[in-house]
Amino acid sequence: MERKHIITISGKPGSGKSTTADKVAELLGYTRHSSGDIVRQVLAKHKMTLAEYNDRAEHDHSLDSAVDGKLRELRNKQDVVVDSRLGFYWIPESFKVYLDLDMAVATARIIKDAVNNTSRSNTGEGNSSLADVTTQVRKRMENEQGRFRAMYHVDPYNLSHFDLVIDTSNQTPQTVALKVFEVYRLWLTAEIWKQERSAIQK
Repeated sequence: MERKHIITISGKPGSGKSTTADKVAELLGYTRHSSGDIVRQVLAKHKMTLAEYNDRAEHDHSLDSAVDGKLRELRNKQDVVVDSRLGFYWIPESFKVYLDLDMAVATARIIKDAVNNTSRSNTGEGNSSLADVTTQVRKRMENEQGRFRAMYHVDPYNLSHFDLVIDTSNQTPQTVALKVFEVYRLWLTAEIWKQERSAIQK
């Protein structure tokens, strides 16, 4: 069976989507694309925080539509890794990966990343207390679920959509990338595929 050489990576906030996409693309020699980068460009252009974007996007679907249009264009590409919440939806024939993790770990990672990542700190991500960031993350997930259900009738956090689900709570980015690489190579040649779940330990 001939499969598309496209990997889409989704998951919870703080699960390591961007880092994993970078490393998987490097391992395979693929081109990496990110809807997060597109969104942050929009935030910078309109001088908005991520929270403001999410609030506005509930009523102004043009923001999501602009990002989604860029994703749909990737469906005709080959040898690409796409870091996107809805990549699995826009490119259904891709190898669909979901990165899961414990919410407390997610919050800690987001705060740490905001300190080290200028593009994220400038959009207001993680610039609060642990309790505040936890609330922000939960609100963001609920917002996205509501928006995407209303727009596309899809839940981005429903694990049944994915070919590989990895719990990244206790792992290194390199180990996660290697797992994606390994399972993707099996998926490429498989006639029938059943979802695989992996909880990787350090």
